Amino acid sequence: MRERNSESVAIVGVAKNAGKTTVLSAFIEPWSRHAPLGLCSIGIDGEERDAWSGRAKPQLKVPGGVWVATTGSYIDQQPGSFAVWEGTEIITSLGEVWIAQTTRPTQVKLAGIHTREEAKLVIDRLKRAGVRLIVVDGAYDRRMAASPWVTDSVILVVGASLGANMDALLSKTAEWMTLFSLPACREEERAPLASLLASRGVYGKRAGKWEPLSMPSFAELPQLPFDFKKKEVEALAIAGALTDRVLRKLLQVEICPHLVVPDWTHIFAAPVLLRRYVERGGKIETLRPVHLRGVAVNPVSPEGHAFPPQELKERVAELCGQVPVYDVWRDSLEEGGDHDRLG
Repeated sequence: MRERNSESVAIVGVAKNAGKTTVLSAFIEPWSRHAPLGLCSIGIDGEERDAWSGRAKPQLKVPGGVWVATTGSYIDQQPGSFAVWEGTEIITSLGEVWIAQTTRPTQVKLAGIHTREEAKLVIDRLKRAGVRLIVVDGAYDRRMAASPWVTDSVILVVGASLGANMDALLSKTAEWMTLFSLPACREEERAPLASLLASRGVYGKRAGKWEPLSMPSFAELPQLPFDFKKKEVEALAIAGALTDRVLRKLLQVEICPHLVVPDWTHIFAAPVLLRRYVERGGKIETLRPVHLRGVAVNPVSPEGHAFPPQELKERVAELCGQVPVYDVWRDSLEEGGDHDRLG
C-alpha cells in the first residue's frame, strides 16, 4: 500500500498512572472513524496489572480496522482478531514485534519499543501500511516518544497521581510547559547543526561558523578551554543531555553563553537552574521545536484522592495559553469538536 500523508502523535504523562491509557482509549473511536489509525507503545501497554504496583489497569480495547505493533505471541493468543502485515525484526522479551490490523473489536496489548531507532522503524512501517494517524503511547519515565525527531506532536496528560497537592501538580505542569515553549534556533542554522549534532559531541560557534570542540564533557573539566568574555566562542551546541552539572559549570562563566540542544527531551536540568541561567542572560534554544497538540487532565488518582474537575481544568488551561485542554472523562468528544482539533 502506498504511503500517504501521515501524522504521528505521542501521549505522555507528567507522572506514572496519570491516565494515558484512558486518554488513548477515549480517542481511539473518533480518530479511527476519521482516518486509518495505528497504535504502538514505548514499554508495554494494555497489560492487566501495573508492573510496579500490581494494581489493575484500564484495558485497551480497539475497534476493527485499527493497525497495531504487537508481538506474534500475543497475536497467537487472539486467533481471528488480527491480520498480520509484516514483521519488524525488533525482538522484545515477548518476542518479535509485528505490524497487524485488527479484524474485529478486540483487546490489545501493545508490544514495547525501547529505542528511538525502533520507534522510527515502527512508525515508518505503519506509514507504509497506509496508516494516516499513528499514536505512540509513551512510558512515563522516558521522553523519547515525545521527541520531535520521533513524532510530529504531543498530547500531555496531567493526572492527580502526582500527589494530593494541586499546587504541586500545577508547578510540575508549568515545568513541562516551559520545556515545550523553548524557542527554535534560526532556520539557516538548523541544517548544518542537525548534521553536526547527529555525530554527538559539543560544538562552538566562532566567527559565525560552527565547529567541533575538543571537550568530551563540560562537567568533567576543571575549567572551560575557551574564554566567553573574549568572544572566543559565541555559542555552544550540545548533542547530549543538558544536565544540572553542565549548567552549573556554565553558570560559573560571567557571561552565560547561548545554548542549542537537539530538542526539549535533551534537557534534564532542574527548573531552578534553567531559570537562573536565563535570568543571568543565557539563552536556550532547540534545533527542532515540539508541537503540543493538547493537554488532558485527570482529576482522580488511583491512590484515592481527587481534585475538583472544573477547577483543575481551568487552572491547567491558564498555563497552556492557546493549547486545548480537555477532560476525556467528562467532556463530550463528539460535541465541540475536540476530536477534530486533535485529529
